[in-house]
Amino acid sequence: MQPSQSPPQSESIDDVAVEEILSLLADDYVRSILDALAAGPKPAAEIADHCSASTVTIYRRLNRLEAAGLVAVETQIAPDGNHRAQYRARPASIAISITETGLTGDLTVESTAEPPAGDYGHRPASTVGDD
Repeated sequence: MQPSQSPPQSESIDDVAVEEILSLLADDYVRSILDALAAGPKPAAEIADHCSASTVTIYRRLNRLEAAGLVAVETQIAPDGNHRAQYRARPASIAISITETGLTGDLTVESTAEPPAGDYGHRPASTVGDD
């Protein structure tokens, strides 16, 4: 099945979302995660190796990136029946304006394609603690 070729969708984001996205992008681990995902989808363990960070730290950042719509999660089913989540960066652009009333912005994120066959969804992993 071919992914849909919908044009990017633009969403207005409020002041809290603008600050959250700026906070995400200011985080060294987040930038390292996005750098790791530039080469293609990867499981959290490979991302953690690339970032020289604990998987707990990486899962925390991935959950925040997913909530912001900047990362998508896909479940890959192996021939032996095991499965694992793979993360991919979603192409996005952010336009920020500074006005007298504060920060405003527009977030444009590539629309999500249909999940591949065999994708049974994703349930975020529970984590304890963070760096």
